Amino acid sequence: MPVYHVVLFKLKQDVTAEQIAHWKQIVAAMVGQVPGLLKITLGQPLPISASRAQGFDIGIIAIVDRAETIPIYAAHDAHKPVIKMREELCTDSLAYDMEFED
Repeated sequence: MPVYHVVLFKLKQDVTAEQIAHWKQIVAAMVGQVPGLLKITLGQPLPISASRAQGFDIGIIAIVDRAETIPIYAAHDAHKPVIKMREELCTDSLAYDMEFED
């Protein structure tokens, strides 16, 4: 059963659009490298919900093939630059995984 891996981030105040664009490229590059990673995107909340985002500025949604893929994804070498960018650009993060029926 597919799993949606959702991670929200609070950005540091000095983060630039260029840094976010670079982070987005690194995130997208994981598809095809991480076994079981079907799709991934990084983006900001839509204006309709931004006021309820509780300070989380940006998020990642990854779709993986099954729950057992999450630890593989987390430990994969292609994920390490994403973690490094999170450490450089963010003050806080929140992760949430949820299964979806096909």
